[in-house]
Amino acid sequence: MADMFKSERLTYRAIEECDDAFLVSLHQDPEAYQNTVPWLPVPQGKKSASQHREHFENCMLAAMICIRDVEEDTPIGLVTMKDTNIPPNGKHIRHAKIGINIKREYQGRGFGKEAVKWLLDWGFRRAGLHKISLTVYEYNTMAIKLYEKLGCAMKSGMMADSGKITSIRC
Repeated sequence: MADMFKSERLTYRAIEECDDAFLVSLHQDPEAYQNTVPWLPVPQGKKSASQHREHFENCMLAAMICIRDVEEDTPIGLVTMKDTNIPPNGKHIRHAKIGINIKREYQGRGFGKEAVKWLLDWGFRRAGLHKISLTVYEYNTMAIKLYEKLGCAMKSGMMADSGKITSIRC
């Protein structure tokens, strides 16, 4: 059986305490931060890493994206999949929302596409989901192009006080 936590060039592993410095650097990029979270952009410090890890522990899946290397895998970002079925009696709906954040210097090289394809495969084949969706802000054109290439369906809308968003269903 193939390793379910690998794709062509990438490995997906647990997010650990030793990743705190990476998480801080990932969230200190104001553009990336604003593209991935619905909150006001504020400076991110060391304490934010443990808060993010705590959030990831409550996800159905949260994984560090790493470039596979002979010597040591290089972290480049992370993916998340969150169960949207709250309260728990909604489990039969089997719907999750996904998120991805890749460091700027690794963007535009196909890593995001590879990671999202892996995430969708994991969600549908491994977790038995019926629906996977995500939300993207209209100014995040790079992400919108990626999801269009993957064949995801787009639906525009408004988020109160946050501007225009696009809801995407894969």
